[in-house]
Amino acid sequence: MAKENVQANLKSKKFSGLSIRGQIVLAFFFSCILLAFTVIFSISVLRQTMNAIGTSYQSNADLDKYLSFLTETETALETYIQYRNFTSIDRYYKFVELSKNFATDLQNIPSSLESSHNEYIIKQLSESFFYLSENAVDARRANNLNAAKYYYNRATDCCAFLKAEIVSLNTLYFKSNALLYERNKTTTNYLFNSLIVLLFIILVCTFSFIYIVMSRITLPLTKISDVALKIADRKFDVELFNSSRKDEIGNICRAFDAMIVSIQKYIEKIYYSAKKESELREREIKMQALITESQFKTLQEQIKPHFLFNTLNTGAGLALIEGADKTCFFLEQVSDFLRYSIQHPNQEATLKDELGMLDNYIYIMKVRFGNRYEFIKQIDETTFSQKIPAMILQPLVENCIKHGLKDIEENGKIKIVIKRNDEKNRINILISDNGKGFDKEVKKQILDSIKNEKFSNKIDDKTNSKQSKQKQDNTKQQEHVSTGIVNVVLRLKFYFKNKEVFKILPNEEGEGTTFFVDIPNV
Repeated sequence: MAKENVQANLKSKKFSGLSIRGQIVLAFFFSCILLAFTVIFSISVLRQTMNAIGTSYQSNADLDKYLSFLTETETALETYIQYRNFTSIDRYYKFVELSKNFATDLQNIPSSLESSHNEYIIKQLSESFFYLSENAVDARRANNLNAAKYYYNRATDCCAFLKAEIVSLNTLYFKSNALLYERNKTTTNYLFNSLIVLLFIILVCTFSFIYIVMSRITLPLTKISDVALKIADRKFDVELFNSSRKDEIGNICRAFDAMIVSIQKYIEKIYYSAKKESELREREIKMQALITESQFKTLQEQIKPHFLFNTLNTGAGLALIEGADKTCFFLEQVSDFLRYSIQHPNQEATLKDELGMLDNYIYIMKVRFGNRYEFIKQIDETTFSQKIPAMILQPLVENCIKHGLKDIEENGKIKIVIKRNDEKNRINILISDNGKGFDKEVKKQILDSIKNEKFSNKIDDKTNSKQSKQKQDNTKQQEHVSTGIVNVVLRLKFYFKNKEVFKILPNEEGEGTTFFVDIPNV
């Protein structure tokens, strides 16, 4: 409550800087401004409505003017065809120009609206009339009486159709304008009544505003009185005013605040104690993480990678000397695979590097299992430069072999598909098998672990000591599956800053499971 009071007082800081008398005067001034604005706005709305009523029949007046221009044009054309004098041709050009200027503003294309479509017809007839009348004038000027008579008759017929269409459109506009006039008249009455209601509302709001201002002055005095009574009864658990007002009320509030500062200091001590406890917990978590990392590095040191690589390379050299080419190539693939997995822990790599390492792993599995599994790859080479966390693809393929196809002796299939989704600017990675599929309990465990962002999560901590060894082995296998996949997913989420990067789906081509990885194409 104290913070809310502070914010409210800061918003009205300028207003509170005035004396109580100044605040009252300012409230009345703003009330007068509001009333004046309402009156001006009402007059402006009524004036616009009256102007709309006054221009309701402007379209009829324009069509009448155009009809008179056409009549004058037709009369001048008739006179020139008969007498061929200068006065008639000058009059013809004058009115034909006025008619063309008017026809320019008519509808240019057909329309589903009746009035607009009639305008389009009038425009087409007008252009035909102008064309025929000009041909008649040119023919008469060349003393070609037959052509002049021909074009004049056609122009007269066209003008008759044109006038009929204009009269029809004028009638249509007259009906429309009559409805518009009635509507504007009704709107004017409605606006007039609404403005009366609005003025009444503004008056009510003005008096309410004045009441609020006066209450803002009197209510703090009531609150100060209540606090004074509590302090007199030695009850110091009262909230601070925290007033930033510069008037007389603000001075009184600050005096009361000084009397209860000791309570706030006590609350601050509690806050700092809780903060120190939180910092100690964070340090404990960081220390645990450092210990875990140290244990992991210790395990890595035990592997002695350089000794292992040198041993494998020595074996490959001996195999080459003895002519065992396949053995030599196998040892080289194993060496490359181990080197990649140790040189790229928790680092990034390109899809090309990952696929190269995956080729080594697939070769090793083919040597190990023979024709038991078939590996199918559909790779879009344009994705090779995409960066991803290292050691992402191999654990998923390994899961398919060790768990999805564990009980399959032949015709096992593992399919690796990498394709671009240009529409969403994404890269999709699908690794699927035709094995037995995921156990519902294991799948739920993996999804819960991903949601809780944990690298391992036991399926059932309440195992009975009398459980069989087979059940315990299954539990360990399930935990291993969960740990490997969750490790992959959490590293993807952390790398791409996105929670929706991984899904476990049924295999669309039949039995089995599909791991779906959706990453941005950057």
